[in-house]
Amino acid sequence: MRETLQPYMIESAYRQILSRYHFHSTDEAEIRFLTERLLQTASPVVYFGRKVPEGESRLAVLVTLGIGVDNLQETYTARGELMESYMIECIAMELLKNAYEQAADIIYSHCGLWMGGFDFLGDTVPLEKMEEVFAILKPEEISYNQAYMLTPKKTVAFYTTLTDSRKAAYCNVCSTCSHTKCVHRRGNLTYGYQRIYGEHKVERT
Repeated sequence: MRETLQPYMIESAYRQILSRYHFHSTDEAEIRFLTERLLQTASPVVYFGRKVPEGESRLAVLVTLGIGVDNLQETYTARGELMESYMIECIAMELLKNAYEQAADIIYSHCGLWMGGFDFLGDTVPLEKMEEVFAILKPEEISYNQAYMLTPKKTVAFYTTLTDSRKAAYCNVCSTCSHTKCVHRRGNLTYGYQRIYGEHKVERT
């Protein structure tokens, strides 16, 4: 099953981006500008389906923001505008998180059940399962290479076990997730930030 998603950013998210990714308040205008560009460029979709004859409660899922996001980021990187490129990376992470929420609603509308969390490939599920996921879903605009790196880059692959308990659904995934360095955990320094500023946090003036 393939469903188109609508990219969005809520107003309160801008302050969260500034704090979460270690920006200054003076960066907000540029972040808003780049967000508008991303909203015009992103083409998010979700794929989901079951492996037959496996139990009906487990789904394979792919969520992507589309190749346009990669192209926009690469344009800024090629021009040497690394701060803008990093901003795009951070904004895209927020848009991808929003896409999860839309995907959960769409899956509920089709199945009458909620996503019960994320078993990401490369985390709790071996990367080699990528072949199985693609065999189930047959995505049109997503591919992977021999190292199981996905294209577009802003794409995630996971399995989810459906649940009829809204309380146990995806919104509580952080309490059990093994990604202790995830940017959505308070106080973590992102990989992109390290790449731009080095291994240690650098104060900007």
